[in-house]
Amino acid sequence: MEGLTQNEKTIWSCWEEKSARDVVREAANKGSHIKLAVKYLMHKNSWNEDTARDWFMAEVRAWTIQLLLRKQIFKVLHVLNKVGIDPAEHLMNLAQSSPEIEYRDFIVQHLDKLSLDLKGDTVTRWQDFKRHWMLLQYLEKSFESEGTFKQNKVFGAGKNRIIVNESEIKALTIEKVQACSPQWKSKIASALFLDSFEFSLLDFSTPLEMWNHLVEQNKAMILIRWINLQMSEVVRDMNARYNFFNNNSFVKKLLNVDTKGFPDEVLDTLDEIFRKWPITNEMIASIASSSCYAYTKMCIYDTLCSYGIVNDNETNDLDKIIARLARTKNLKLIDDIFTESCSNITKQHFYVELAKYCVKNKLYKVLTMCVEGNILDTDLSNVEQEAKDCINLWLLFKSIEQTSDRQSHVVPVYKTCQQIAKDDIDNYICSNPHLVLGMILLEDGANLFDVFSNDEFITFKDFKLPNKGYKEKLPHLHNVYKKYLDMNPFYESKDVNVYQLLSGYRGLDVSKIFEFQLINQNTSTVVCDKADRRSLGSLLANDVQVNASCVKALSQKSVDMPDFANEKLMKRYGYVAKLSHIYYLKQYRPCNASQAFVVQQYQMYNRLQDKSIKSACCEGHALALQHWDDPAMVACAISFVAMIGCNPTRCRVHMTAASMIKQYLIYQKGYNQDKTNKTVNDYMSKLTQSSDDAAKDILENLEEITMHTLKSKQNADGEVEMSVALFESQTMIKFAMLHNLPLPENLLREFVKRGSWFNFLLFGDVFRYPLSQMLKLSQEFEQKSYAEHLKYIMMNRNVEEGSEKDCKTNSTNGQRRLNRLSSSEVSPSGSVTFEFPSRGVSRELWEVAAACHGPEDPPAALIRSAHLCREPLLVLLAGCYEPNAVFVLWAQWLLSSLATPAPDSALLATQQNVSPDQFQLVAELCLREGYVTTLHEAMLVFMPESPLALLTAFLCRTLKQRIFDCQTSKTLASFLQLCQRRYSVDANGLPSRLSKEAYQRIATALVKIALSQGFDSAFHQREFLKCLAVAQFGKGFSVPSPNFVTLHEILQISMETPTVVDVSKMLQDDSGQYLLQCVESYTASRNYDVALKIAKLASVPVNDILMAEWAHKHEMLLMKEDAVDNKEWTLFIAKCSEAFKKAAVTFNDATDFFVYYVNEINDTVQKFYAYRIIMSWFEENLEYGQKRERIEHLMWDAYFKSDSQNEVFLNSYQSTLHFILNGQKDQSLSRKIGVVDTEKPFSMELREIEVESDVGNIEDVVMLEDVEAVENWRRIINQLLELKLLVDAFRLSALFKVPSEHMYRSPPCPVQIIRTCLKLAEGTCLPYDLPQELRLVISSPFLQNKLTTSGISDASFEELVIIQEKQENATEGCQLAAREEADRLTALEALAARSGLSIAKHIAAYYRIALHIGWQYTAVLKYRGLSVDFINLVSGRTRMSLANLVFRTFNIPSKQIAEYLCHEMVAAIICPHLVKTSTFRQKEHFQYTLWGYALNSDIEMFLNMRPDCCSHVGRLILDHLMAFRKIYKSGATPVPESTLDDSCLDLDTLIDEEYSNVESEEVESAITDGGTLNSAETASVYSTVSTVYTVGSKMTKDTRRNLFDVISRSNIHIRYEVKSNIRKITKGAKLSTKQVNIISIELLVVAHECFSCACDTEGVAVVLRSAQALTAQLLAARSWRLMVRLLTGLARYTEMAYVFQVLRDKHQFEFLLGQFDFMLGQQKEKITEFKQGLLDYLKTHCPGDTDTYIMVALHFNMYSEAANVKRKQALDLISDLEKLAIESAPKGSSRKPSQPVWVMIHDNNVTRSMLETALNHSTDAAELYLQGGCTGFAGEMAALAQNIALQMSLLNASPTRLILNKSTEQMYKLVSEYLSFMEGLVLLAQRGAAAWRELAYRRALGNDQAYLRDCATYRPDVAHDFLARYKTERNKSTVSQAAMTELRNLLR
Repeated sequence: MEGLTQNEKTIWSCWEEKSARDVVREAANKGSHIKLAVKYLMHKNSWNEDTARDWFMAEVRAWTIQLLLRKQIFKVLHVLNKVGIDPAEHLMNLAQSSPEIEYRDFIVQHLDKLSLDLKGDTVTRWQDFKRHWMLLQYLEKSFESEGTFKQNKVFGAGKNRIIVNESEIKALTIEKVQACSPQWKSKIASALFLDSFEFSLLDFSTPLEMWNHLVEQNKAMILIRWINLQMSEVVRDMNARYNFFNNNSFVKKLLNVDTKGFPDEVLDTLDEIFRKWPITNEMIASIASSSCYAYTKMCIYDTLCSYGIVNDNETNDLDKIIARLARTKNLKLIDDIFTESCSNITKQHFYVELAKYCVKNKLYKVLTMCVEGNILDTDLSNVEQEAKDCINLWLLFKSIEQTSDRQSHVVPVYKTCQQIAKDDIDNYICSNPHLVLGMILLEDGANLFDVFSNDEFITFKDFKLPNKGYKEKLPHLHNVYKKYLDMNPFYESKDVNVYQLLSGYRGLDVSKIFEFQLINQNTSTVVCDKADRRSLGSLLANDVQVNASCVKALSQKSVDMPDFANEKLMKRYGYVAKLSHIYYLKQYRPCNASQAFVVQQYQMYNRLQDKSIKSACCEGHALALQHWDDPAMVACAISFVAMIGCNPTRCRVHMTAASMIKQYLIYQKGYNQDKTNKTVNDYMSKLTQSSDDAAKDILENLEEITMHTLKSKQNADGEVEMSVALFESQTMIKFAMLHNLPLPENLLREFVKRGSWFNFLLFGDVFRYPLSQMLKLSQEFEQKSYAEHLKYIMMNRNVEEGSEKDCKTNSTNGQRRLNRLSSSEVSPSGSVTFEFPSRGVSRELWEVAAACHGPEDPPAALIRSAHLCREPLLVLLAGCYEPNAVFVLWAQWLLSSLATPAPDSALLATQQNVSPDQFQLVAELCLREGYVTTLHEAMLVFMPESPLALLTAFLCRTLKQRIFDCQTSKTLASFLQLCQRRYSVDANGLPSRLSKEAYQRIATALVKIALSQGFDSAFHQREFLKCLAVAQFGKGFSVPSPNFVTLHEILQISMETPTVVDVSKMLQDDSGQYLLQCVESYTASRNYDVALKIAKLASVPVNDILMAEWAHKHEMLLMKEDAVDNKEWTLFIAKCSEAFKKAAVTFNDATDFFVYYVNEINDTVQKFYAYRIIMSWFEENLEYGQKRERIEHLMWDAYFKSDSQNEVFLNSYQSTLHFILNGQKDQSLSRKIGVVDTEKPFSMELREIEVESDVGNIEDVVMLEDVEAVENWRRIINQLLELKLLVDAFRLSALFKVPSEHMYRSPPCPVQIIRTCLKLAEGTCLPYDLPQELRLVISSPFLQNKLTTSGISDASFEELVIIQEKQENATEGCQLAAREEADRLTALEALAARSGLSIAKHIAAYYRIALHIGWQYTAVLKYRGLSVDFINLVSGRTRMSLANLVFRTFNIPSKQIAEYLCHEMVAAIICPHLVKTSTFRQKEHFQYTLWGYALNSDIEMFLNMRPDCCSHVGRLILDHLMAFRKIYKSGATPVPESTLDDSCLDLDTLIDEEYSNVESEEVESAITDGGTLNSAETASVYSTVSTVYTVGSKMTKDTRRNLFDVISRSNIHIRYEVKSNIRKITKGAKLSTKQVNIISIELLVVAHECFSCACDTEGVAVVLRSAQALTAQLLAARSWRLMVRLLTGLARYTEMAYVFQVLRDKHQFEFLLGQFDFMLGQQKEKITEFKQGLLDYLKTHCPGDTDTYIMVALHFNMYSEAANVKRKQALDLISDLEKLAIESAPKGSSRKPSQPVWVMIHDNNVTRSMLETALNHSTDAAELYLQGGCTGFAGEMAALAQNIALQMSLLNASPTRLILNKSTEQMYKLVSEYLSFMEGLVLLAQRGAAAWRELAYRRALGNDQAYLRDCATYRPDVAHDFLARYKTERNKSTVSQAAMTELRNLLR
């Protein structure tokens, strides 16, 4: 301890009483004594400095780990900063290697807060660390499912997939993740990203890996989004061409809409990443080898194709390219697509393929239209020869078309001929002489008649052709040639114009063509400037008969006919005009007009625009209206409108109306021709202007005309047929509909007037009159019965039409709708067609309907006629007579709707009543024939409120419309809900004729038929089954129904394979046999997964499937190139075993399979492992017999034969399997699985062990002859028993027999020891009947020593067992029984100690517990689940030892221990207050006992029973405190005047009103798994805890929260079990406010002790804040005593300084001083803490009140603390004196820089007063230090007093220097320069004599006479020393010699 200061010595002495660990923690916590701690460790352990420092740092790190486990992070940071360890680095190292999830995440959470202050390389490491932590965190979350871990998880697919099991993920750490390969991290991160969209995971992933994962997971939409974003940047900004998914039905049916529902922020971020990640060729190529859905591949390839990226194997497949472009609706953009930079095929390549296709399929027109100009100058070397020749020929033809002048045509024509002729061009040209003529005519320098010359070649500019003579081949031309050679000078040629050439054709009169011809004939006629543009047909004479004989030559006129070569005439008569479609229409040429219109549209827009079509249609319509009287022009306009794709109905109706009005005005009104034309012209022109008034006038005229026509025919014929009336009325009806005018009513009124209700109804139904209009007119019938009848019919018809409109069905699929005339909707813009049947058909239908009204039974006649004519309309008419015969009419309506009568329909048609079976038969018949829509219409017409209407609606949507959306599912669900009702009712609430069972039977039958016959694709069957499965169709049915959920799963599984199961066969009775065949088929094709899934769903045996699969895997293992290792065979058997167990393969097949393949293993260790796996099957199936014994012998023989038995992994079956599956690498991880079973308490009786092991029936016993084998045998048994594998150990002991000479050798067989222990404990064996070998064991001296040191017995037997012989009345038998129990216990403990077996120790401990509580051993074993309750069976201090024994023996969980201790502590505090007598006054003294121990002083003993649950106990106590305060609402009670008087309290108001009423929600919160969780409110309080304890105004609102604030809330939820515990303890007792406060204080104190023991700063903070709130309540009640108890109980005097302040302000400080020792009792440590805390408060918060501080210190006999105050006062006065002197010193004093500044003081009252006061304080402090035993400090203060007195003496020579409060150097200066001899001695008295002597000697050498005189006078001894020292001085000067001489003289 040399070199240590006094303070360090004090600390050192304190450390002597502590352990090294406590020393390290104290030093690290304070941070100021680390070096001292290292020295202490060096001294104590004899270490060097490095070793001590390393141990110190290692212990600090270990301590931080413990603190982190308690989540005391801020204390960890404090300690690390104190010891100089980088917190971030240290925490990262801990988190990096920890597999505990909660512990690691807690560290990382706080590391994230520290990351802002990181610098340098630590930032980089933190970023990398955090990325790997995020990866591990999301990986762990992916394994969690509802609070549990999945067994395994697969990432990726195929050979490169990664499988992570549960054990691996639980052992995974950040460090291991960092060490994993980038490929592993990439696969994991890619999979996790799509589950969480945590974008930081993408740091590990790569574009290729993400692409492959998206493809494997069929994330089609995300991939398409990626492609669109990436390619749109390449092609053009945000041009996403992929429009295919606009089809919603396709999206719902075929694809995963992966991005549906994503937030916009996620999509935006995802888009940014996709823009940065390029799509490479490798990524595109990987799709082909992927195992994704075909639909996914289609979507990806289609999207890529829309950007010109075509799959490699499809570049030459034109069908697929066009199909993909068609699906993406990009066929019009082909040229743009294949010219983009990202396209991998060129536009020329595409068109070459298109050309090849056209050539192959002879589509030459398509070739001309589509390929034109796109394959010129294209390399055709890779094209087949045939196609190549055809394409080249086509290109040559195109080159002929594209030449600009005549000369340029010659060479292309020649090359074309070469291409056609191939190698024989000469003969080809010769055989086609017209080609030669054509080339000559095109050649500028060639002559036509050169073909007849004698030259050998015909010479052209670029080539020559052989002249082979063309006289015979061109005879006519040769005649012309000869005529040409015969030159006749008298022949005069004259031009002939084209009109003369046409003269005579079909009687054409050319003289009528030109106007000047008319001028020559009639000179009086004025010449018209505009020529007649009539068509050629208008010039033909009407009476001309066209034949060859009537063609006459054209007669010459006086004026010559002009020809086109005459430029003068062309200028006069010709003109330039653009020939549009209007021009051709006016020329009566509709075909040319439509062609011109189409050409014009394609030239301008490259397509037909709807707007242009409508405009042209209006122009044609207007032209027809203008020329309504010209039939040719009208026909031309109507034809044109139809040709361009518009509906000409509107034009036709207008023309018909014009014609009718014209005829009516002329023949009926008598108008002349001109007036009629003018009237009609006015109407038509107004129609052109869309005049509504004109339309109304025209409609009135048409109605008048129609009525007149019908009346005329009636007058002529006497009767008008209805078909005639309908035919004549159609024009006016159409006209009204076209112009949206009210339909005419005159004819209907005429029907009403005559009472023709049938004609009235028929007319309105045919022309679709509005229902309101018909109902209004029907009321005008004179007979009201007609009106009501018609109203009923029309209302029913309206429902029918509504159902038709809703269903939107058509008659294209074999359905037959009601035949109504003009059934289509009429609108001006729609297609309006009016198709009328012939007169015969119409007359027959209505005649039949009318004829049926005559018989006596019209309904029956109508039904028969309906079947005969196949017209269901007649059944509806029959319904007018019998509206209540719904079922009959429904059946007849359906049967008559069938196009072909079914075999059973004739019988059903004659039925008068329809039973439920017949009802079902009709419905099934319709469904089989495909009349789904008809069936649904029938239900809507006749039974719209029936549940079957919903079913037929469901069938209609699925079978016909193929819609499987949510609405379809809702419809089916609604039906199932209705048909599950107990009673079936109709719409009126009356019972239905069909029962619930009938509905279910019909529904099941219809669904089966629909599923079997209604779909032609497995996809639709799957969707249909999905709807049934989702709605749980058939669940709860009382009739037999297939399991559609299973069928759906089977079909969906089979659709993943090429072979899809037949659903119709699965619905048959022998479906099991069919499914068995399917399973066998899949097994044969090696689709084992599919076969296994289907077999499980169909309950088919799976043995053959699994055996075939693993036999195939065995073959694949043999086919490996490398030799198969024995470990691989073992791994193969282990995996096979797991697969067999998972698939539930039968025991015999599995074991035979394994045994067969075990023979291939040569290594004995691996063979042992393999047999160990096989034995697990026997163990799990409890199979015994010779087969098991044989395999067991093989297993143990392999073990015994192994060379290194110590290295063999011997553990439980599960551990062995885990070890093998992990590659036999890490045994520690696999052993942990066995440790779980080992740590479980022993729980079997001997009888159970023998029965389960079947040792009594083992026959195959082998004798062990070798000594080594016997030792191995015993060692293995011992290992098995340590692992608690009792069955294996007992069987092993019975399988082998030991010779008799080895039987009694030591040590004995472990199984024999365990068997004997069990017999002793169970009472079947006496301790005196032990075998001889075991007696020797017990009696050995070695055992005696071991028993004394083993620590088995925590107490003597007398403490544990109440020996009955001690009782006075005990009989001798009882005494013997007690002694026998004592001997039995001794024998058990002896055997346990000798064997060292944990099971034997457990048995002994169980027996000791049984003796404790007075039970039998078997009873303890039976009720081991209630082990904690054993503690309550004893009382007193015995419970402590029993509790420790129970906790240790049964390995009670920490949670359960915490709950038990909490309950006991709470009961110990509350129960004393329930005593109603005055004898218990200790509750006023705050003294509580638990199990005979004082709770205040001995609470650590209880908490040390399980230190790891201290924090949990504290939290549970706080929960109970909240429940207690909630039950006893003390805050609402008025405060009594006297704090000690409870008589005035209204105790009834203190009882919890909820005591007798337990809420249901509280019961639901009760936990059934034995654990206890904190309530939500308490947890929230903990979550907001601050680790800063100081309570002040600076704390935030959250940090000021406390339990009492939480309790005051009305919505607080306290768990039921907590409130139940409180109610069980209080038993409904009434407690006063004071008692409630006392109990609350004690609970807070106990909770604080728990938190303090656990170093839980958060819990301590909650307690302190709650204490502050409770203090406020106590202050209001003026409960000073309780406040003092709260303060002293918590002992947090610094944090609870406000209590001191309150007591001081309320003048209760003396009360505090008088009560503290009473409340703290005899706890000296706590009394010391209280004294120190009180003084610290006074020092901190009352620094000026020194008197109180000194008074308190002296009251506590704390003299040193009082002396410290005095010392501080003295020093403060000296400092003030120095400051005062400095301030009064002159500012401008001059001095040299080297001279020191001395403070000068003056002699005045202030100075003397201050020095005197300081002197008094110093002397007082010295006295107090002496009383406190601090002699060192007392000496210092005495020296200070001397110095002060010296300073006062110096004042006599004022001013003088201030010598107080100076440094050592300054004091040396004063002594050597300023002070006298004795003054210097006084000043340096405390510094030591050596310093003063040296200074005095130096000053004496200076020959200071006064100094020398004082020295000689007062200290002659010192003077003699100076003289003696000077004799040895070497450097002597004259001055020093004179000084020494003078001193010598003075001494004389």
